[in-house]
Amino acid sequence: MAKNKNNNHWQLFIRLLKIADFQRSAILFAVFLTIVQSLLTALQPNLYQYIIDHVIMARHFNQLELWAIILLIWLIAQTIIAFFNSYLSEKIAQSIILKLRQYIYNHLTHLKLSFFDKTPVGTAVTRSITDVQTITDLFSSGIITILGDTVQIVAILICMFLINWKLTLLTLTVIPMLIWAGNFFRKGTRDTFQEVRNQVAALNAFLQERITGMGVIQLFNQQKNEFFKFQSINKKHRDANFKSIFYYSVFFPIVEVLVALSFAIIVSYGSIQIFQKNLQLGEVTAFIMFINLFFRPVRAIADRFNNIQMGIVAAERIFNLLDATENQENYGTIKPHKIEGKIEFKNVRFRYDQNEEQWILNGLSFKLEPGKSLAIIGATGSGKTSIANLITHNYQHEEGQILIDDQEVQNYHLPYLRQRIAFVLQDVFLFSGSINSNLSLKQEQDEKQKFQSIAEEIGAWDFIKNLPGALDFNVMERGLSLSQGQRQLISFIRALAVDPDIIILDEATSSIDSQSEALIQKAIELLMKNRTAVVIAHRLSTIKNCDQIMVIDAGSIAEKGTHSELLEKEGHYKQLYETQISH
Repeated sequence: MAKNKNNNHWQLFIRLLKIADFQRSAILFAVFLTIVQSLLTALQPNLYQYIIDHVIMARHFNQLELWAIILLIWLIAQTIIAFFNSYLSEKIAQSIILKLRQYIYNHLTHLKLSFFDKTPVGTAVTRSITDVQTITDLFSSGIITILGDTVQIVAILICMFLINWKLTLLTLTVIPMLIWAGNFFRKGTRDTFQEVRNQVAALNAFLQERITGMGVIQLFNQQKNEFFKFQSINKKHRDANFKSIFYYSVFFPIVEVLVALSFAIIVSYGSIQIFQKNLQLGEVTAFIMFINLFFRPVRAIADRFNNIQMGIVAAERIFNLLDATENQENYGTIKPHKIEGKIEFKNVRFRYDQNEEQWILNGLSFKLEPGKSLAIIGATGSGKTSIANLITHNYQHEEGQILIDDQEVQNYHLPYLRQRIAFVLQDVFLFSGSINSNLSLKQEQDEKQKFQSIAEEIGAWDFIKNLPGALDFNVMERGLSLSQGQRQLISFIRALAVDPDIIILDEATSSIDSQSEALIQKAIELLMKNRTAVVIAHRLSTIKNCDQIMVIDAGSIAEKGTHSELLEKEGHYKQLYETQISH
């Protein structure tokens, strides 16, 4: 099991390197700088040894100035190389992260809506932001730096053995203990990282949902209860980090003790050897420096492996998202010059969760001819909105056929299909930004004059022109600086601007004020003119003129006909109509 897990981590590591392939030249240069920097650092004690033994102790004071300049140049070279190496490593990491984050965002925008139905927004945000940021350290202070640290350790060991192999072996007596501590640290932190990342995702998801629904929390006076929930989640996040902190608290003090022990061995043994004239002062001084330089990268490597493990855990979560093919939208190839607008459902069965027994649509069949209008009514949960979502292929039906112009909907090129269908929802979502930017979602260029003409045609320009900046007015997040009716009018302008072949209105008039209703009704008439239209409505007064009216009950057709035909049947439609008229 552990072997398979290690193989999986190695495969993830290889995939990350492939993503970084476009930075290959920069990475190779960074590796070269790292090796040069490591060698300069490792050889520095030899320089001090020579100055002490062959200049100072030999009383060649006339050479001190020269060697001081050489030492200064050496240190300046180290500093310059360290600067460029650090800057280049961070630049490489940020470039890779930029590409990876763009790739993830592009992937998210092409996932099925069913993925977002079952995935908290905070989780998706964590994958795109926090997990990707974690991978930054893998490249900036992980892979390349570990290589440099390894080169430095090897170079130091070679130098130490060349100077005095007995002293080197004495120094290395602490290595077994160091290896044990490093292995303890590595295994412990590896097991805690996944839990930490899961708790971060849970925390993000909770905060995003509560901040979005803050109005509901305050309206029902749930601040205290929600605080207790947040407190519980926050404690789990803290406890997960505590486990990771524990291993840090054990490992680094052990390393410090081993460093002190090595110093003690060098000082005690070296002093005796100097007194016995078996060693020179410069050699002992060099070994003291070597110990510091040797254990510094050893400590760092443990931390670097920590970064790599965190990066691998983050990468695993990201690649699980990217590799889940069942969440990816299916793209067909059909892109006709124009969609005539014929819609046909043939014995369609659909449910949002395949594990559920109850079907949302159960053998639904109907046909809508091009240019005609179909109104769909029914109780909440009867399947009205599901029909609309299946036409735009936001969801995939399980059985039966959905045809547009006698072609199965899944065979259409999805972006093209959605470009030719305008979907006007009850709850209009506007992005933070100007009215113009929200109207331009399906436009290839800025068409302010076109938007103004459409707004004038439906009577919406009067309110737009009085806003600060008119079309440049900032609607704020979710369009909250506008009323529901104003947002709805903007959605109609957006729909008319693309000149769609099919229009779907989902409860577009159910939550607007009476002042806006007349304008919206006019916009609906313009939008439906000479187009195939599917209208989902609660207000039966808005659908009287539709060519067909279909009453849905539990995913099946209960009644179907024109307004007058359904009134004559004295069924569910007539009862609902008379109830609304009486009110």
